[in-house]
Amino acid sequence: MQNRAREAGWRIGENRASEDSWSYVRYLDSEELSRFADTKVLIEPVDFTNGKAAVVVRTIELPDGYVRVQISTRFEGEGRSTDKYSAQPGNIWPLTSKGVLEQELIKALQSGYKPMG
Repeated sequence: MQNRAREAGWRIGENRASEDSWSYVRYLDSEELSRFADTKVLIEPVDFTNGKAAVVVRTIELPDGYVRVQISTRFEGEGRSTDKYSAQPGNIWPLTSKGVLEQELIKALQSGYKPMG
């Protein structure tokens, strides 16, 4: 997974790795943010300029040589409300995942590992 991040040129930070987990923050431009997170579920319209995804990838060894991979994400967007009458003062918004980033990570894992046998 870390090799995939380097090859793809992801902008990442807060990188922590251990034998069975990897956590990092991936910094996203506004286009990536709208592709990975649901930016239309907010009560008011927001013009997002960028965002980030906190990603945790964990592996758990299972019997018979199998490994379970768990991927969790949390998204946050940065932007300003475009509501002229009741705009919220904040500029950081928690967002819901569309599942796209998680699927991309799973595909990267599947392409990197072949079944034994």
